Amino acid sequence: MRQPLQQQLRCFSSSVRTLEQCTAKFPPNRPSASILRHLHFTKPLPYTKGQAIQTQFQGANLQFKSMQSKIGRKRREMDEKNLVMNEYEAELLANIVAMKPSPMLLSFQFNNVFTGGRREKGKVTEEDIKKMEEVGYEYVQASRGGEITFHNEGQLVAYPVLDLKDFDGLTVKCFVSQLEDAIISTMAHFGLKTKKTENTGVWVDDNTKISSIGLSVSRGITTHGISINVCNEIPSIERAGVVFCGLPGKTQTTMSKELGHKLTVDEVATQFAREFAKKLGITQIESVDLEDLEID
Repeated sequence: MRQPLQQQLRCFSSSVRTLEQCTAKFPPNRPSASILRHLHFTKPLPYTKGQAIQTQFQGANLQFKSMQSKIGRKRREMDEKNLVMNEYEAELLANIVAMKPSPMLLSFQFNNVFTGGRREKGKVTEEDIKKMEEVGYEYVQASRGGEITFHNEGQLVAYPVLDLKDFDGLTVKCFVSQLEDAIISTMAHFGLKTKKTENTGVWVDDNTKISSIGLSVSRGITTHGISINVCNEIPSIERAGVVFCGLPGKTQTTMSKELGHKLTVDEVATQFAREFAKKLGITQIESVDLEDLEID
């Protein structure tokens, strides 16, 4: 017999873990990785539009990696045959490699939505979805790791799209830790003390979560990312049959509530981009504000 929904659906990336600090530095090892391109969307968008935008940037990175792989094979073939490129060919290939996309940070607000991670695939029934719709939220199955979470207006959602191999020694585990540290530094900038616990994400205390993390990595290229509750309403998800983080007694809060005054998603997005860049040794940020983006 299937377990009740509230026992199945948990906040994404909430699995218990041993706290480990990734204190090493992860400097960029390519010139293009020293620039963070931050696209901030100033108006709430449908969740599916945000996914389409990040998929396009992910695709550009994956295509470039495929081209790099072909170039590498060609060079190895030439080495095996003791062949040498002429000066023009060598310069052309060097210029192509230098064109690798820079790390991208996409920041959004989304319309009301519950999203399920890969653990939820095939588990959420039509009845479950109907309960979510009754509290004003649609349900979308996502490709990220972890379990279920919510997004709504007033919550910052930030997706780093980058190649982990462009940073010396940066593993997925340490990337998650760097994201958490960037969130904690962002909170501190606004005067709010937060911390890590044995559960992934950032917490005000052991029972109150303020930021969640859920990633997907394909051939070293990251997608999905983090959410920060800035000035959003925390939905009555119990009515939808969901328990916060799958842990009874846990809840969520917002930065504005904890600080006693309203913050905007725009200002938190800008600061998070700065803190995220610092954690990865990125020295330059190029920022653009958009309401929407036409994609192919």
